[in-house]
Amino acid sequence: MNINYESTSAERMCDELLKEFIVQGRLKLNQLLADDKEVNKSWINIKGKRYLTVATLMKVLRDKFNHHLILKSEIKHDCEHRVIIEATLFHKRGFFLSSGLAERWKDPKSTNMQKSKAIECCQTAAWGRCIKSLFAVGNVVATADEIDKYNEVDINKEIDEEVQ
Repeated sequence: MNINYESTSAERMCDELLKEFIVQGRLKLNQLLADDKEVNKSWINIKGKRYLTVATLMKVLRDKFNHHLILKSEIKHDCEHRVIIEATLFHKRGFFLSSGLAERWKDPKSTNMQKSKAIECCQTAAWGRCIKSLFAVGNVVATADEIDKYNEVDINKEIDEEVQ
């Protein structure tokens, strides 16, 4: 294996362009996180921490890279009780950029959407982790437990309000 690989000028230019788009994306996401008007639009507050929504991450990814990147999802494990999905981001030329892994427990009868729609929620979470890994923005990465507890509390509150 040749470890003294010399890149071409075209490869170096592509690398610099990718770096610039990542920096621009990171700046945009940090601006959104700092803007209190973006709460429940671009980010949500969970226990005093700001978490970017996957929709926001995907929008910034598309705005900065157009369709030059490919986001692939692969089910790593799927059984009656849980699902694990890995999302991987590639440049259209085939080289790896980032990945993210998510796990969700299944319960089709649950009122918690994270459990009743486990595959969809797991894929979305894997996408978010993958894109966030590329941009390396913010100081938090949501865990399944935090999101599940947040959603369960939210759903239970809605049910209580409907019953009253």
